[in-house]
Amino acid sequence: MSKIFIPLFAFLFFSKMLVAQVDTVPPVVVCKTNLSLPLYPGGSVTAWAPDFLDTFYDNTSPNLELGIRKICTGDNFPENQNSVLFLGGEMGPQKVEVWARDMAGNTAFCTMQIEIVDTYGSIDPTYSLIFLSPENEGVSKSKVRVKGGHCLYDSVDYQIDVILGPWGGGIPGYWSNFGSFVYAAGYNFTVTPTKNINPLNGVTTNDLVLIQKHILGIEFFDSPWKRIAADANQDGKVTTSDIIVLRKLILGITTELPNGKSWRFLPLDYTFPNPANPFLPPFPERIEVPNTADPAPSDFAFRGVKIGDVDFSADPNQ
Repeated sequence: MSKIFIPLFAFLFFSKMLVAQVDTVPPVVVCKTNLSLPLYPGGSVTAWAPDFLDTFYDNTSPNLELGIRKICTGDNFPENQNSVLFLGGEMGPQKVEVWARDMAGNTAFCTMQIEIVDTYGSIDPTYSLIFLSPENEGVSKSKVRVKGGHCLYDSVDYQIDVILGPWGGGIPGYWSNFGSFVYAAGYNFTVTPTKNINPLNGVTTNDLVLIQKHILGIEFFDSPWKRIAADANQDGKVTTSDIIVLRKLILGITTELPNGKSWRFLPLDYTFPNPANPFLPPFPERIEVPNTADPAPSDFAFRGVKIGDVDFSADPNQ
C-alpha cells in the first residue's frame, strides 16, 4: 500500500506545482500617442509593429511576438503580420492595432491613431474604374453605386457618374474618384455599375434572326457574352420570350427592357465555369471587397454587355 501511496503523492504534488506555474498574465503593451508617417515618392510607406509601441514587456517571457493590423481588418492575434503598408490614398488619420503575445499564448493589444502625410506633394489618390465591351471598347455614360460600412465609421451609400479618362497600356477606360473612404482598410463594400439608357442601342431585327437561329440549333452563339445579350427578359435562359421582348421594343410597343436595364456588367476577371451556359451558376454583377482586404483594391474593372445586342453593333458611348 505504501509503495502505491508514495508515487501517487508525488504525482499530485508535482501536478499542483505545474498548475501553479502556468502563465495566465497577458503582456503589457502601450502605444505611442503621436506618430506621423511620410509617404515615399512612390506613394507608399511600410511601418513595423515596434515603431508604434512606447512600452511592451511580459512578466515571464523574455521575448514577445509582435503583430499589427489596420483597425477592423481582423480578429485575434495577427498571425505572421508584423508590418503594415500604407498607400497614397490612405493619407490622413488611420488607426492600427498593435499586438503582443507571450510564450504561453497570452495576448494584449493597444490601439492608436497615426497620420499618413504626403511630404512630397506628388500623390494622386484617384482610384480607377474600367468598363469594356465584349469587343474591348470603352463603355461610357455609366453609373456606379458604392455601398458599405466600417466597424468604426458611418456606413456609405452613394452613386457617382464615371468620367472618360485614360487607361494604362493604351486600353480605353473610364474612371472616377471614389472618395477617401475606399482607401481606409476595414470597410466591407460593394461596387455595382449600371447603365440604363438607350435600350434600343444596337438592337435590330438582325439580332432577332441570330437569336432565332440559336434557339433552333441552326447557329449557336460562340461566346457567353452573346448568350447574356440574348437573354432580354433576364430570366437566365434564351427562349422565344426574349425575341418577343425585343420585337416589342423595336416596334415601339414598349420603351424599356425588363427591370429597366439596358446593360449588364460582370467583373472583368470573372471566368465562366461553363461558357455554354453562363447563367449557371449565376454570374456576379458587382465587385465585393471584404474588410480584411489590406490594402483595399485600387482598380475596379468590368465587362459591359448591351442587352439585346448579340451582333455587338451597339455604340458603347450611347
